[in-house]
Amino acid sequence: MLEKKTFQNERLTYRLDIVAQEAIRANDAIFLRETGCRIRELRVLRLVDDSPGTTFAEILKSTGLERSLTSRIIQSLLAADLIYRENSPEDARVFFLRTTEKGKQVRRIARDLSDRLEVILTEPLSADEMAQLNGLLLRLGRWVTSAKYKESLHDACVI
Repeated sequence: MLEKKTFQNERLTYRLDIVAQEAIRANDAIFLRETGCRIRELRVLRLVDDSPGTTFAEILKSTGLERSLTSRIIQSLLAADLIYRENSPEDARVFFLRTTEKGKQVRRIARDLSDRLEVILTEPLSADEMAQLNGLLLRLGRWVTSAKYKESLHDACVI
């Protein structure tokens, strides 16, 4: 009997995306049940908690999510009393986001859950392999966000 292929495409970006999406899909319902929030909502909550006073534009840039989805997530977090907003005294169109005490508690629960789920996700890897994977991802992350990478794309006439 032939073994089912894990990936339909062997491109690196495809494989990274599939691994991430499968893990998110498997864990999203767990996060929703335990915290009342989906993974994307928790990511935004974490960003607000890490940077009190952050703005919509900063969250948009940090997450890479679509504008309308980011807006819906923020509205959901506001409605759940996990974050609150303050209008800018200089520009009424700008508002600053901060985490409520309830939001901080949800984030603590999510962090503990995330730690436990990550152990399960990385179970097939040894400690040395995890260290190597983390180092490689850090290098790739720095590279794809660098000016040199964008310059290389431009030079290759890709963009």
